[in-house]
Amino acid sequence: MNTQAAISAATQSPELEQQLLGAVLSNNDRYHEVSAIVRVEHFFEHTHAAIWKNIATRIERDHVVTPVTLASDLAANEALQSLGGARYLLNLVAGSTAGFAAKDYAIDLAEMYQRRTLAGRFEQLAEDLRTGRAADDAAAEVELMMMERAELSAEPRTMSFNQAQMLMIEEMHEIKEGRRVGVVTGLRTLDDIISLSAQHYTILAGSTSMGKTALALHVAFTAARAGQGVGFASLEMPEKDLSKRVNSIESGLAYETYGRAMSEQSFRKVVETAKEQQGLPFEVFSERVRDVPAILSEGKKLARKMEQRGLKLKLLVIDYIQLVRGRGPNRLEILSQVANDLKQVAKQLDCHVVALAQVDRTLAKLDKWDQWPQARPGLPHLRGSGDLEMAPDNVLFIFRPEYFLTPPRCTPPPEGHDDWLDYKAEYEEWKGKAEIIIGKARMGEIGSVTVGCDLSVNRFWDLDDGQERIAF
Repeated sequence: MNTQAAISAATQSPELEQQLLGAVLSNNDRYHEVSAIVRVEHFFEHTHAAIWKNIATRIERDHVVTPVTLASDLAANEALQSLGGARYLLNLVAGSTAGFAAKDYAIDLAEMYQRRTLAGRFEQLAEDLRTGRAADDAAAEVELMMMERAELSAEPRTMSFNQAQMLMIEEMHEIKEGRRVGVVTGLRTLDDIISLSAQHYTILAGSTSMGKTALALHVAFTAARAGQGVGFASLEMPEKDLSKRVNSIESGLAYETYGRAMSEQSFRKVVETAKEQQGLPFEVFSERVRDVPAILSEGKKLARKMEQRGLKLKLLVIDYIQLVRGRGPNRLEILSQVANDLKQVAKQLDCHVVALAQVDRTLAKLDKWDQWPQARPGLPHLRGSGDLEMAPDNVLFIFRPEYFLTPPRCTPPPEGHDDWLDYKAEYEEWKGKAEIIIGKARMGEIGSVTVGCDLSVNRFWDLDDGQERIAF
């Protein structure tokens, strides 16, 4: 047998797929023995994948699956019809000679999928290296692959409860002694609800112009001012534009004015602020860092650089996740892979990762001024993939009703109209404020906090007494 044939036989087997399908079709109860092991994508043959998807859908809904029901459901599937349609399905049942071995079939099928996937990724990686890919980025991708393999491994990974308790107590002691501190956000009301701790990651989502980047910069800058190392991967904004926004936080000058001629006094303030910010442990990744392996590779370099300064990399911000490049046949699969890989980045770098994300654009389309509550985002509005909800430890949303209450995004009632006073009251209530919604928190509470904000200078503050409080 030649090498190519050997690889093919080791990574896919139509006969094995037929045996598993036949075993479950002849006894639907066997589905529950294998459903946690095998998934649709594990099937190499597309027709078999379609059959399995139908089987899973029906059984999950407590419906019986037979060759007859399958033939009806998949009547429009041309590939199945070319194989014989209902007759092919009947043959699957008739040809299932060892249904009791369904679990073994499932394990072998999942293993073949892993071999197939790894072989493809290694082949692509070799080709990328031959065409000039950075060695550090390739090495980082191999590390991600190894961590993914550990997560998927069937090998038992257990720890005694006593050992787990000891690790818990050790961590609590470090927190008590101040040696394990989460990311400083500068917003006490937010910190009281949620902790941005190491080896975890957060999605920060919102519609366009809600202030995602402003809030991320505020948190990043506050953390850096507190001596916590920060990396910022901006896939949308050039480095110099990002520096304008960071400078504006402390100078108090609207960052939009940085592109125009300033008065001598304002210019001097910008220069003085830049000098004060020179030593901040805050670094911006190059625009060439656009995929997860490159982000991990640069993150490791930055972590080493921080250690040389006696600091620790505590926060990595990615703006934003839908722009991160990945692998997969379509945008949905790419985004799912990126969302899951960022968990490994947080673990590898022992820091907290915050990834910004867009929400469904339809939320911004309102007909009347009093419909603004309908634009408040939630987990179902995350755009692109369900893994944006499932993969991160926390999901935060930023929402500014003022945006929707300001013309031309709404048409206020005319002054003197019955609704005029209601409109005015709503507008004044939300002017200069933002709601931070905690949609998911693995180690915290679900809820929301309202904070003060001035997006022109990327500042946010607690509303203890209605006055601006800046933590630096």
